[in-house]
Amino acid sequence: MKKILPLLLCCFSLLSALAFSQPSPESQLGFQVGADRKLADWNEIIRYLNLLDNSSERLQVMELGKSTEGRPLVFAVITAPQNFARLDDILNIQRRLADPRQVPADSLASYLRRGRTVVLINCSIHSTEIAASQMALELAYKLASGNDAKTHEILDNVVLLLTPSSNPDGIQLVVDWYKKSLGMPHEGSSPPWLYHPYAGHDDNRDWFMLNLVETRLITAALYQKWFPQIVYDVHQMGEKGPRLFFPPFYEVSNPNIDPILLRAIMQIGGHVTTDLAAQGFTGIATEWTFDTWWHGGMRSAPYFHNSVGLLSEAASVKIATPIEIKFDAIGGGGRGLTNAREFQTNFPEPWQGGWWRLRDIVDLELTASHSLLTLAARYRDQWLHNFYRLGQRAIAKGKTASPRAYILPLSQHDAAAAHKLLEIMLLQGTEILRAQKDFTAEGATYPAGSVLIDLAQPYRNNIVALFEKQQYPEKRRYPGGPLEQPYDVTGWTLPLQMGVDYFASTQEIKNLTADTINAFRMSPAPRLFAANSPFEKNAPFSVSPNSLDAYKLVNRLLKQNQTVLWSRQPAQFLLQTNTAELTKAAQNLSVTMATANATTTDNTGNIQKLKRPRIGIYRSYVPTADEGWTRFVLDEFEFDYKVLVDSDLRRGEFITQFEAIIFPDQRDSTILSGRQSGDDDENKYPAEFSSGIGVSGLTNLRRFVESGGTLLAFDSATRLFIRHWALPVVNELEQVKSSEFSAPGSLLRGIVDLSHPIAFGMPRETTLFFSNSGAFAVRDGRAIVKYPLQNPLLSGWLQGENKIHGKTALAEVPLGRGRVLLFGFRPQHRGQTYATFKLVFNSLWYAAAEEVNRIKPVVTEE
Repeated sequence: MKKILPLLLCCFSLLSALAFSQPSPESQLGFQVGADRKLADWNEIIRYLNLLDNSSERLQVMELGKSTEGRPLVFAVITAPQNFARLDDILNIQRRLADPRQVPADSLASYLRRGRTVVLINCSIHSTEIAASQMALELAYKLASGNDAKTHEILDNVVLLLTPSSNPDGIQLVVDWYKKSLGMPHEGSSPPWLYHPYAGHDDNRDWFMLNLVETRLITAALYQKWFPQIVYDVHQMGEKGPRLFFPPFYEVSNPNIDPILLRAIMQIGGHVTTDLAAQGFTGIATEWTFDTWWHGGMRSAPYFHNSVGLLSEAASVKIATPIEIKFDAIGGGGRGLTNAREFQTNFPEPWQGGWWRLRDIVDLELTASHSLLTLAARYRDQWLHNFYRLGQRAIAKGKTASPRAYILPLSQHDAAAAHKLLEIMLLQGTEILRAQKDFTAEGATYPAGSVLIDLAQPYRNNIVALFEKQQYPEKRRYPGGPLEQPYDVTGWTLPLQMGVDYFASTQEIKNLTADTINAFRMSPAPRLFAANSPFEKNAPFSVSPNSLDAYKLVNRLLKQNQTVLWSRQPAQFLLQTNTAELTKAAQNLSVTMATANATTTDNTGNIQKLKRPRIGIYRSYVPTADEGWTRFVLDEFEFDYKVLVDSDLRRGEFITQFEAIIFPDQRDSTILSGRQSGDDDENKYPAEFSSGIGVSGLTNLRRFVESGGTLLAFDSATRLFIRHWALPVVNELEQVKSSEFSAPGSLLRGIVDLSHPIAFGMPRETTLFFSNSGAFAVRDGRAIVKYPLQNPLLSGWLQGENKIHGKTALAEVPLGRGRVLLFGFRPQHRGQTYATFKLVFNSLWYAAAEEVNRIKPVVTEE
């Protein structure tokens, strides 16, 4: 034994030496993480993590796929070597605990003993909030090299999924911009472009719609492979308030979040903030501003998947440039915090001001991460058992509470939107049933092929939170005062936004024979709606415009120079193409096609020939997510376009180069004057990024419209053209006080004039996304969509509904030989509002369509 002991000590010393031999970030980057004016870009981040992967048995880099611009999107998976050795077993346990129906009663104790707490730490999804992406390198190094008892406790009991950023493209953009700005007047400014190619800041608003490749990849990993118990999303905020926000959250909460999760958030928040205070950090706020009402963020989607969702927000610097903040300059305020210079129970130790550096943020985030991981390790049994219990409770509630199921009838106005909805739900781990035979629910009979979502399943709360109509709780700043503004939107009911018909059954569906689309497999959802109809050869074809996929089909045919005609009575696309070309173009689309009949082909005076419209989209150098989402939606539906910047509009060459120009939602003063806002920091940008379109650009735009062009203005952008061009339209809400009218991100009913070409393929009623938007009185022009004469609220919150009764939501205003289309709402909001996409697409085609009198039948060749 005396001989063995020295040998064991020698081996332990060797292992310790090997652990500490891991290369530090500083040794590879040439600077300390968080050093003033120093940043690692995405290439350097990936290079360093791969280096740790090669040198450490505790870390493996796993690539999920490629980002929008083709960069690697990764998890750095960190745990003890013995956990890696049996990772398949751990993942199998996670999958079974996520669905308690797969846990035999005599296996639970074994699963809890063998399982590990899975924690995701997601860094810098907002790329200007860059500290966390740098912190991730030091956190990875400490866990890969440390040999203290706390590190081993974490490694033995936790599997950490560390995402250095869920937006790699933005990290590279911000670092490149920052390095070029060093020593310049605009050092530390945000880039004049969106830091996600499509979504910008809204990349953290896509976690139920899953439009972006990054959110799709991570969602599939979370809810179909890893099933984390805890998700921690690391952010930054404004620089002059508290130094850090950490949960508990502000009091507004979604009723679909299980109380166990709300208690767990409090438990973690108390532990982390106590550790922060014990280590001397001040200015830590809880129960402030950020709430748990909205579904759609990286940290809020987990609530509805039985995981704890956490958020931290650290006070920012100028990217990596330090700032000095005097105590008297500290602001703050907002929901839950009166003044960030004064004591409150949820803010017991105000920061006294001084210099604030990137390293200060890194230290806060490192301390919070270590505290969280320690708690996740120490109470591993609790996290695993509660995860199992949460699934059990969701299943039990689905068997007793109302509704019991959601039914999507086989007959849908928009088959493409219905298919998209099911694809989204499947990717989030939803179990979907397809009826093999007719069935009855609450007295109504549904045919075979209809889709049913039984709510007795583990992710019940997620389904209900997306399908039910939201009723935002009334909270006012003071009695009789304006509504407290929510953190994001108040209503988001997904089937309403997408124009999908569904029925909530309050009763159990009995005698149902159905196929199951397994929620825990990566197989894509089959096309459940509107298979291609049979049609004859050697005849013109008609395609229903009801399905949004018909718009993809038409764009594909137009790019092949095929003839497509637009018949408004009856509403259909008429195609003159051969069967082979049509079949190829319609592949994987939910469209209904038929042979055009003689009545259709003889129709006169009601048909236009479609052309590929030449489309311009205005992009400000004060970037707005609405512009990015506009491009995203047009790309998804295969419209071609060009981006127009301020200098293009000032020069005026565009006047003859486009048929339609879109102005996404943005303040009129910003469009016109750019960054000339009186803010000294804003005025430091180079001139090319500061000026706006100016009077000359506005004049050229008017010439464009008067010469026959079509201008589309979304939401706030409408104000610019109404005011400066004296259009015969009044926004009836412009002078109304917020205490009298409020609809902060709600879904409202719109009544559509189906006789107008822009309403082609629309139903009589639709859903509009309204965020304190506009409602017009039109003196000269045409109302295409109006608000009803009774309460238009469908989901969310609306105060002062009478202010918009009967008012116009979408107006066409003639100007010279052209037209201005004023959208008093956001028809493509975050790529979610499928119900109103057609209003945009039809407007673009209408801008370039040519009148024809008659279809000449063609002979197709096979």
